[in-house]
Amino acid sequence: MGCALSRREVLRFFMVALPAAAIGWKRIDFFDRELVCVHVYDPAQELPSPLLDPAGTAVRRSAAGPVFHVGLPELVLCRTKTGLLRFYPYFWPVSRSEVDQLRGSVQVLHQSRTIAGKKDVDTLLEKLLEHRQPGDRENGSLAVIFTLNDATRDACAAVVDVCRSMRVGELVVFKDPSRPPYLCSYPSRQKGFKRPPPIG
Repeated sequence: MGCALSRREVLRFFMVALPAAAIGWKRIDFFDRELVCVHVYDPAQELPSPLLDPAGTAVRRSAAGPVFHVGLPELVLCRTKTGLLRFYPYFWPVSRSEVDQLRGSVQVLHQSRTIAGKKDVDTLLEKLLEHRQPGDRENGSLAVIFTLNDATRDACAAVVDVCRSMRVGELVVFKDPSRPPYLCSYPSRQKGFKRPPPIG
């Protein structure tokens, strides 16, 4: 299902929502300011082009300052009894309690608190080889949860490649919708916004 708003309208809203982003990172509570969105993808289907482009635009973690997070490790491999799309039928806004509910409903098989580079993606592949079972793809029971922020952007395309090659059922991406890449206007399995953003 596509987003009812144009990409320009989406960007306008989220850029207004964070007018002090460049100077106020330490003061930001991403949930309180409704700066958390989530996108649930089937890696076997067509994905937004920004997720596939190893653009080389990530910022060194030491230079980035506090980066976007939702309280989860930046890279998680988990097993679920049902698909994670049921947790997030809408991609914005996402509440802290919705993330807490997810945390308590999956079996974590591997996690990287922060993504330091290629080694973390290589480890994800190793863990998938270790834990995959017959029927995983058909049952949709393996999922990867990825936090997309200024320090992890370069790893995104490699994570997608691993998910596709290992036939992972779902890729869940958490991000700050006011920061690039902007994903809310691409076709989605989700229903879109839970409520219209207050644009204007």
